[in-house]
Amino acid sequence: MNTDITNYDFHGNDVRILTDEQDEPWFIAKDVCDVLELTNVGEALRALDDDEKNTIRISDGIAGNPYKATISESGFYKLVLRSRKPVAKEFQRWVTRDVLPSIRKHGAYMTPDTIRQALADPDTLIMLATRLKQETEERVAAQERVRVLEPKARAYEDFCGAPDLLTVRDAAAQLTTAGLPIRECELRAWMLDHEWIYRHNGAYRPYASHSTAGHLRLVPPKRSGRHRDGTPFPFDPTCKITRRGLCLLYQRIGAERMRDQLQYTDTQYSFDDQEV
Repeated sequence: MNTDITNYDFHGNDVRILTDEQDEPWFIAKDVCDVLELTNVGEALRALDDDEKNTIRISDGIAGNPYKATISESGFYKLVLRSRKPVAKEFQRWVTRDVLPSIRKHGAYMTPDTIRQALADPDTLIMLATRLKQETEERVAAQERVRVLEPKARAYEDFCGAPDLLTVRDAAAQLTTAGLPIRECELRAWMLDHEWIYRHNGAYRPYASHSTAGHLRLVPPKRSGRHRDGTPFPFDPTCKITRRGLCLLYQRIGAERMRDQLQYTDTQYSFDDQEV
């Protein structure tokens, strides 16, 4: 890999980039994490595939460890999706619209040797044009993947970052955000039908199996009520869904809907066969 680093400035943050033998950009991981406010570089790198990260030795005259972690372009996009900071979108736009086109416009394609070869050999010129076209198509495809995956990734992060305990209403909202649309009344009815909860004296209680498994928890009330004569009485505890229970609900309800859809599709095919 070429260890000649180009420094770019993003709102006062130094972003160092170098290129490999195929002229693909690699970012110094710490610089990207600093902009995205991802404080643990090691943890951020663990989320990347092996071919999206590397370690190189840089002799820049600065004291300290000369070995720097780097990330590829696809690794850069993954880290952008992991960041919840408002600057993430602006950072991505700056890299894709300004930095990468600058690297590719002034990179290996247009070195003096390449220009001389292109002028002397038409095949070289055709090869360069083909490579440039392919690179442009790949970049557009990568940006399109980011556009499609970004809302899904945000929804998934919100889902995984849900509070430890949720009411049925909040759980229904989390499931809907994660791509499994369901109303509060539908979720409660499903939990009743599948013996997650039952009614007792007008209140909902968890079945022991789901309480023991850590899917549901009875939360005692923080306050008590008072009768007309002033004597206190306790409110009923609230049955809440744990994060573990939320994940299981997502799996079970999603699997049911998929099975129902497949059965519906099979029925439609059988009707079509009869018509034929």
